[in-house]
Amino acid sequence: MKVTKNGLWGIVVLGICALVIVSSIFLPASAQARNIKVGIIDCYSGPPAVYGNDALNGFKMALESINKEGVLGGKIEFTTRDTKFKVDIALNMAKELVLNEKVDILVGTINSAAALAVSKTIAKEQKIPFIVWISKDEKITGAEGHRYVFSTAENTAMAGKAGGVGLAKKPYKKYWIAGDDYAYGHAIADGAWRNLKALKPEVEKIGESGGK
Repeated sequence: MKVTKNGLWGIVVLGICALVIVSSIFLPASAQARNIKVGIIDCYSGPPAVYGNDALNGFKMALESINKEGVLGGKIEFTTRDTKFKVDIALNMAKELVLNEKVDILVGTINSAAALAVSKTIAKEQKIPFIVWISKDEKITGAEGHRYVFSTAENTAMAGKAGGVGLAKKPYKKYWIAGDDYAYGHAIADGAWRNLKALKPEVEKIGESGGK
């Protein structure tokens, strides 16, 4: 995952906007005069926490400003859970937030595998809106999307296409494709090559590393 701090905070601001819009759509009229409870599941320990903490800090800053005016007659309050970058923990934390804490909306996470699992197992089944603010797997709102999941970040299909278009402008004919050896890296590398090949059929892939 490659996210700049400015880009990350932009994603978070979009997430807050999405939160307000989703609240107005999914919450019943009787609930719109009370506080909206948000459950944030993300990674707050280990190396990936740099992204989770930055996103949370941006969320807090934006929320402070928004709550001065109020949202739908109430304010937005939130609680967090640390997924430790593990899918099973993310599922357990999301389930706890929905069933025990009675949150109205789920938000998270930097882990695409966790986002997909929470989306399919918790958000869809419990009919709880889930705003994905950093994860980039295109399946989240694509092949495995549904009416309760939303994304505020560009996905792997968009990034892969941008990479392919950029490479197509270069004069090179032979390529070695290298990507990070996990789902996100595979998707970006595959997408970039697929789009490059569509734009310049004459290019040749002489090898690859870090892929499937």
